[in-house]
Amino acid sequence: MRKITKIVFILSLLSTLLCDLSFSQDIKNELAGYEAKIEQHKQENNPSLELEYLNKAAFLCWDNQMYDKAISYFKRVLELNKKLGNQNGVLLSINYLGVIYDETQDYDTAVDYFKKALNIYRNSNDKKNISSSLLNISQIYQQLTNYDESNKAALEGVEVAKEINDLKLVRSFYGILANNYQSLGNSEKSIQYFDLFASIDKFLKKEEIKTIKEESETQVQKAQQEKQQTQQELAKQTDKLKQTETSLAKVEEITKEQQMQLELKESKIREQAAQLKFERLVRNILTWGIIAILVFLVALAALYRKIRSQKIQIEEQRDILDLQNKKINSSIQYAQNIQRAILPVKNQIENLFESFIIYKPKDIVSGDFYWFAQVKNTAFLAAVDCTGHGVPGAFMSMIGNSLLNEIVLEKNIIEPAKILSLLNEKIIESLRQDETENNDGMDVCFISIDIKTKKITFSGAKRPLFIFNKKTSEFNEIKGDRLSIGGAKRKNKDEEFNNHIIDTEVGDILFLSSDGLTDQNNSERKRFGSNRLREIILNNISESMERQKEMIESELSNFQKDEEQRDDITLIGIKIN
Repeated sequence: MRKITKIVFILSLLSTLLCDLSFSQDIKNELAGYEAKIEQHKQENNPSLELEYLNKAAFLCWDNQMYDKAISYFKRVLELNKKLGNQNGVLLSINYLGVIYDETQDYDTAVDYFKKALNIYRNSNDKKNISSSLLNISQIYQQLTNYDESNKAALEGVEVAKEINDLKLVRSFYGILANNYQSLGNSEKSIQYFDLFASIDKFLKKEEIKTIKEESETQVQKAQQEKQQTQQELAKQTDKLKQTETSLAKVEEITKEQQMQLELKESKIREQAAQLKFERLVRNILTWGIIAILVFLVALAALYRKIRSQKIQIEEQRDILDLQNKKINSSIQYAQNIQRAILPVKNQIENLFESFIIYKPKDIVSGDFYWFAQVKNTAFLAAVDCTGHGVPGAFMSMIGNSLLNEIVLEKNIIEPAKILSLLNEKIIESLRQDETENNDGMDVCFISIDIKTKKITFSGAKRPLFIFNKKTSEFNEIKGDRLSIGGAKRKNKDEEFNNHIIDTEVGDILFLSSDGLTDQNNSERKRFGSNRLREIILNNISESMERQKEMIESELSNFQKDEEQRDDITLIGIKIN
């Protein structure tokens, strides 16, 4: 028996070693195949297929814990996605790298990648992924014992998770905050956040218990059915037992001589059976050992095929999402072309005035727009800030531009206050704000300029006009009315706008703007502000208008740095000739 046991053990060990070597060689062969495909498609200048095989190689290395190679491949994937402008692919690559560095406990590098992903999600306002990224960052800072940064990410994550009503994420953030404050020795805040964590956890577990209870009731019903089947089987076994007892009673009637003969025969049979049993045991051990090895190999191959199939499905779904993302971006880019086409041509303004225009949409399309027209000896100029930004704001800007053309150029209304009043009525009418919950609108700085007399007529809807008087070197602000364009639910719906008439001279400079520039914040959450803008303008007022524009943009860039632009920005400056 000992020899047989040793033989079985050696066979099992050899089989395991052969499987490991075979599996390792398969991985190397598959990876070499991917490398050949990558190089082939690179030479053919086919970046899509090159990207496909780079991803396959990266996942193969990751699945088999070849982390350094996986990182190398994913970095190549990231660079190629950037080159192709594939934003979704860039995001996936960055997140994969963050997860691998987290798994290999390189937390500093991991948090850098998760922060890159967070900035991209913020640009697209993807709140679900913003909160997930903040959770990753908070957990990694906790691993690094940087509890202040961990708390900062967790607190921001709580607010975003609340907005999307994701209680599981809120619970996770409260748990992190409770642990962090406990590590910092702040028991009061630790208890406060633990209580919040516990209350949400209790609610979620209550929901889970409710689900488990429903499943348990189903299992009880199933158990009752099985019990009935068992009782039926027990009844059948009882009948068989009665039949056996009857047979035993008959056996007892056999004579003693017959019993002795039977015992002798049974003894010989048992001896033969023991010999056969021993031989059968040896055969069974060898047979089942081989079968077990074969079953293990078959199961391993099936598992490998299943994993590869799932990976292919994931890649196909990813490609579909990439295509959808490209189509959406293409549509928005086309919308940007349409929106820019309706903006005034720069030469129209420059033919009458020395000027500059700073126009920076937050997204591809903008909720800000500027409008210019000339009717005989009167020029009209407006800076308009619509509700929202991106696609919703762009729709409002298209409506506003169309209505201004209709009011001034078709109906020949030239008084700014009347123009804003009529614009207000038409916005309410166009959006049916008296009948619906729609409350969108726009803030406007609107001026008309008599080209001969230099007289300015200004009317504002929550936006001021800034004027630099060359003669007195004063920089003045003329406030607009505290009324907005559009929104039927306000009390001042029927109030009229006012005109402000200003006499200007050659060299005076007018500034019209939305609130995007002054409301822009830096990394310390401080606003750019009207005072800072006034100071920059006064320091460069003697420069050309183009130079003034460059200085304002430079100061804004230095102030903002890497902070995300929070709103559309429009600033127009014109010098009276």
